[in-house]
Amino acid sequence: MKLGTEKISKLLWQLSIPAILGMLSSAIFNLADRYFVAKISPEALTAVGITMPVQILQMAFILLLGIGTSSLISIKLGEGKTKEAESILWLALKYIVIFLVSFALLFLIFLDPILSLLSIKDKLVWNYARMYITIIIIGSIPGIPGYCLNNSLRSIGKASVSMKVIAVTSLLNIILDPIFIFTFKMGIAGAALATVLSQTTLTVYVIYAFIKREDFAIHLKFKKVKDEFILLKESIRLGIPSFFVQIFATVVNLILNTSLVKYGSDMDVAALTLMSGIFSFYHMVVVGLVQGNNAICGYNWGAKLYKRVQKSLKLSLLYSFLLSFALFLVIMLYPQALIGRLTDNPLLVDLTCKGIRYYLLMLPLIGPQTVSAQYFQVVGKPRLSSFLAFFRYGIIIIPSIIILAPRMGAKGVYISNAISDGLASLIALCFIIYELIRLGKPDYEAKP
Repeated sequence: MKLGTEKISKLLWQLSIPAILGMLSSAIFNLADRYFVAKISPEALTAVGITMPVQILQMAFILLLGIGTSSLISIKLGEGKTKEAESILWLALKYIVIFLVSFALLFLIFLDPILSLLSIKDKLVWNYARMYITIIIIGSIPGIPGYCLNNSLRSIGKASVSMKVIAVTSLLNIILDPIFIFTFKMGIAGAALATVLSQTTLTVYVIYAFIKREDFAIHLKFKKVKDEFILLKESIRLGIPSFFVQIFATVVNLILNTSLVKYGSDMDVAALTLMSGIFSFYHMVVVGLVQGNNAICGYNWGAKLYKRVQKSLKLSLLYSFLLSFALFLVIMLYPQALIGRLTDNPLLVDLTCKGIRYYLLMLPLIGPQTVSAQYFQVVGKPRLSSFLAFFRYGIIIIPSIIILAPRMGAKGVYISNAISDGLASLIALCFIIYELIRLGKPDYEAKP
C-alpha cells in the first residue's frame, strides 16, 4: 500500500483533504440545520442544543467501536493481516447495530426522566426537545452504522470515497430540511426526519461499497469470526479514549447547559448552541486532518516505520495550529460575520458575539491538542490518550464552572471552557514533544 511508501507531505494531503471536505460537508449541514431550526423559533433552537448530551452520550459508544475498529484495521493492514482486518470490519457493524437497538429501547423506556435531567423549564422547549430527540434516537438504528464504518474507509486509504458520501448525504439533508420543516409544515420533527433520512442513505451506500467495491483492500463479509472476543477487546481498548472524550463531553455539556439556565437564561443556551455549531465547523476540519494523519501513523506504526510516523505527526501539528489560529483571528475580530449568518435575532447575535470570544479564547491550541490525543490512541497508547481527554473534559472545566459561574454568570461558564482548553493543551504538547524526540532516535522501539 502507498501508506508505507508515498512521500509523507503528499500522502497527508491526499488523505486529509478528502476527509476535511467530507467533515466540512457535515459541519455545513450542522450549521444549516441550526439555521433552519432557528427559523422555527429560539425555543426550537434551544431544544436542539439542550438535547445534545443525549446525542453525545450515544456517540460515545459509536466512537468506541468506530474509532477502535478503524485504528486496529490500520495496524493489521500494516502488519499484512488482511483477513483479520476484514473480521474486525464485520464486528464493527454487528456490534454497533446491537448497541443502537439497545440504546433506543432504554431511551424510550426512560424518556421523561432523561428529559427531566436536562433542566428544561419552558414547556414549549420541553415539547420540542421530546419530539426531536425521539425521532433522532429511533432513526439512528438505520442511520448511524454507516458513520461507524465510514472511519474504516479512511483506514484503507479511501478518504475520497468517505468525502463523497458524506458530502452527498449532507447536501441531501440541507435540501430536505426546508422541505420538511416549512413546505410540509412538520416543524422541528421535519428537521429530525431530514437528518435520519440522510444518515440512512449514507449507511446503505457504505455497506454496499464495502461489499461490492473490488478496489477496496478489505471487504465486508458476514461470517463467523475466529477469536471474535479477542479482536473485539483490542478494538475497544483502542476506542476507549474516544469513548471517554464523549462521556466527559456529555457531562460537561450537561453542566454547561444547566449552569447557563441557572445563572443566565434559555437564550444563553441558544447562544451556546450557535457557538458549538461554529466550533463544530472548525473542529471537523481538524478532525479531517487528524484522520489523514491517523491512517498514516497507524499503518506505519504497524510496519515499524517510525521515521514516517514522526514526519506525519510533525506536519499534522503544524497544519492544525495554522488552521486554529486563522479561525481564532476571525472570531476575535469579526465574530458577527459568522454569527449573523446563523440567526437574525438581534439579542441572540449580541449574546453569542460577546460569549464566543471567551468561549474560544484558547482556540489556537485546540488543534495541536486534538492531533496529540488522537495520535496516542491510534498507535496503541489508549491510557495516555484517555488521560489527555480526561484532563481537558473533566479535571479542569467542571471545577472552573462550579467556581466561576455563580460569580460571573454566563461569562464564567465561557471562561471556564477557555481555561480548560488552555491548560489541557499545554500538557498534551509536553507529551507529544517528548514523543517526537523519541521517534527521532535511531534505536526507537515501540512500547505500549
